[in-house]
Amino acid sequence: MRDPRPVFVHLARGLLSASALLCMWLSAPACKGAALAGLNDPRPSNTALSDRSAPRVWTVGDRGEPIWALHVALAELGYLPCRYRAVIPTDRLYAKNWALVPMGYWTWNSPDVPLDVRRAWDPDQYTEITKGAVMQFEADHGLRVDGYTGPRVRRAIELARALGLTARNPYRTVLVDQAIPERLRVWEDGRGVVFETACSTGVPNAPTQPGLHTIFLRNREQTMQGIGPSGRPYRVEHVPYVSFFYGEQAIHGFERPSYGKPQSAGCVELPIQAAKRVWDLTGYGTLVAISPLGIRGSELDYS
Repeated sequence: MRDPRPVFVHLARGLLSASALLCMWLSAPACKGAALAGLNDPRPSNTALSDRSAPRVWTVGDRGEPIWALHVALAELGYLPCRYRAVIPTDRLYAKNWALVPMGYWTWNSPDVPLDVRRAWDPDQYTEITKGAVMQFEADHGLRVDGYTGPRVRRAIELARALGLTARNPYRTVLVDQAIPERLRVWEDGRGVVFETACSTGVPNAPTQPGLHTIFLRNREQTMQGIGPSGRPYRVEHVPYVSFFYGEQAIHGFERPSYGKPQSAGCVELPIQAAKRVWDLTGYGTLVAISPLGIRGSELDYS
């Protein structure tokens, strides 16, 4: 399914007239967002904060010009499924100005970006998408992987831009469809769904958390234990290919006679070989989109 064609244009001080910018907007590919209203807004912006006056560490929920600038940098480096098309390109050898973004507009890289990602995307706000992109950048460059953007991460981003160091892997998202038969898909920017397998999610009294999450902890093998849906404790050793995305919920391998229906204590269980393949395709910061129970993947535009 292709996106509709509205495009958001970011108003940053520039030399082009509003009419020229509007013409570009009408002819560009689509990407969610809106800033055209700013063309007629006489109020001074309260988002054009300097890096000195902005919070030293940016995190989920923060908004403003520096966050937009962060998204532009992450997109340039390949950590987002979209691109910022600057009207007047800037020289990457100059120091990054986190308080000012050049005039331009956003476009998706692919026409089939999953609906969960499109809905969550906001270029003006630090969202789970931003957190995941920052985590992937941190993992690529040997930084502490926590999804926060502080001075050290910003300096690393500036250096990566100057040196042209782009993301090591293509942008991917894990899509978990909880409609029966349950399926897990891995979507890749520019290629669509590159892997698909049956899976099992949480039973009704231990449901898998729907929504958009990021992989924050990975273990190739570990012991998993806790209290099961029946109220009885459980302990399973040598669970392979474990990727945590929400609290104690993880994608991992687990041998079962069959898959495709809820039967876990909240995790997303996969056949062992399928779990290995998903492990190889994902990493720290990879987004995991869990559909609400009973909603089919086709209804969420996963393909």
